[in-house]
Amino acid sequence: MPRWILLLPAVMLLATLSGCADLDTRVDELRTQTQELTDRARFCLAITRATTAIESGSPVTAREAADEVLAQAPDDLEPQARQVVDLLEVAAAEGDAELRDPALEAAAEELRARTVELCDPP
Repeated sequence: MPRWILLLPAVMLLATLSGCADLDTRVDELRTQTQELTDRARFCLAITRATTAIESGSPVTAREAADEVLAQAPDDLEPQARQVVDLLEVAAAEGDAELRDPALEAAAEELRARTVELCDPP
C-alpha cells in the first residue's frame, strides 16, 4: 500500500480544520458587523426621536432621546449632540415646555443633517 494513502486522512483533517478556522474568523467578522449595525440603528433612531420630540414640543422625550444620542454619538458628532443636550437643559431651566428656542431647533436640525449620510445612505 502506498504511503500517501496513509497520509490521506491526516491531509483531509488538516483541510477540514483549516476551513473551520476560516469559518470562525468569518463568524467573528459578522458578529462585529452586526453589532456595528445595531449601534448605528440605535443612534439613528435616537436622532429621529430627539428631533421629532423637539419639533412636537415634548421636552421629556426630547431630553431622553438627546441623552441617548450623546451616549452613542460618534466622535465627530459629539459636539453637535452635546450642544443639543445643553440647549435642552437651558430650555428646561427656563420652563420652555414648547421647545421653540430657535437655537435649539437649529442645533437639532444641524445634528440631523450631519447624520443623513450615516443614517440614510444612498
